[in-house]
Amino acid sequence: MAEEVKVFGVWASPFSRRVEVALKMKGVKYEYIEEDLTNKSPLLLKYNPVHKKIPVLVHNGNPIAESLVIIEYIDETWKHNPILPQHPYDRAFARFWAKFIDEKALPALRNSTWSKGKEREVAIGEASEHLKTLENELGDKKFFGGEDIGLVDIVANVVGFWFGVFQELSGLELLTEEKFPKLSKWIHEYVNHTAIKDNLPPRDKLIARLGAASKKKNMAEEEVKLFGVWVSPFSRRVEIALKMKGVKYEYIEEDLSNKSPLLLKYNPVHKKIPVLLHNGKPIAESVVIIEYIDETWKHNPILPQHPYDRALARFWAKFIDEKCLPALWNSIWSKGKEREVAIGEASEHLKTLENELGDKKFFGGEEIGLVDIVANFIGFWLGALQELLGLELLTEEKFPKICKWIHEYVNHTAIKENLPPKDKLIEALSARFGAASK
Repeated sequence: MAEEVKVFGVWASPFSRRVEVALKMKGVKYEYIEEDLTNKSPLLLKYNPVHKKIPVLVHNGNPIAESLVIIEYIDETWKHNPILPQHPYDRAFARFWAKFIDEKALPALRNSTWSKGKEREVAIGEASEHLKTLENELGDKKFFGGEDIGLVDIVANVVGFWFGVFQELSGLELLTEEKFPKLSKWIHEYVNHTAIKDNLPPRDKLIARLGAASKKKNMAEEEVKLFGVWVSPFSRRVEIALKMKGVKYEYIEEDLSNKSPLLLKYNPVHKKIPVLLHNGKPIAESVVIIEYIDETWKHNPILPQHPYDRALARFWAKFIDEKCLPALWNSIWSKGKEREVAIGEASEHLKTLENELGDKKFFGGEEIGLVDIVANFIGFWLGALQELLGLELLTEEKFPKICKWIHEYVNHTAIKENLPPKDKLIEALSARFGAASK
């Protein structure tokens, strides 16, 4: 019976690639499963519940985690083409240097490219010392493993390939032929070895990936604060936009019955939430903030690229804010004849949105865009209010396309994790309605 061998990994990860190199050196066929570390699969969490990381090897249903542990398992399970030396002393020696690379060299190399200022100077000094140590250990050998690749060479793949990309991106000149001639010679032999060259990620693709990661890290170092109220769809719009962009931010909950001095300082005109504070500069009004976010952090665009399509998106966002929401709000808050009129107006506006949505998955097309974010009240809050008040305005029978959109919307990754808990929302809205009716 054929063996089941699966690898859960990330194509850009040197740790995943270590495992793939070991399997290919052994000639073991395997199924590769690409993981998204921003949305880890249930299987990854099942097979590596301790660290919740890649790589994970699954062999006949048995999971093994941590790249060094996996490589040794592979070497002991498929004994041909040995990766570790045969003598116990030599094996211990290989494990020592593999551990040195993972626990000393890699953290210093990573910090030398990612950190800044004084911290970076210290990291470069440490990385240089560790590279000198590896240079001395390599000596005149072709590979760390001798005449062929072994455990230490596989583990040193960051030094052999990834670090060159890091240097190119950061402008660092740490590992050069002048400073480390033996390591540089080893790198040339390494990347051209049959077991390695076919198992490296495309350099241009890796540069693009790591460049994007570098930009995200720079974003994380920026001061981004959001003043909001958890129950407010307007606050949540901004949070969705920030999370779609992967921007880290500090959230400050406001009490609108006792507004903070900072809120009044940063939004002296309207004195309302939300307010985004970016490196000390305040921006108010949710739609204005979303456009600012989209223009400041350009990846994962929220607005369309073409000027006409952007104008259309702005038109529909304005339609929702200035026509739909007031009518929907009045249909909920008003009474008697006024409420009947408001329900009629709200129905007309929902019909207009139904027609605009058509057969599209989202207002933004195949992916969520500005109009979808602005329509969050319709997508979630209105349902909670209808449930609370026994209102049947937006139903599947009357608005099938909007209802289908709502289902897609609330289950979209960018949305479902950024919605308030429905029971807590209903409780808050119920208290508000109770206070208003007294």
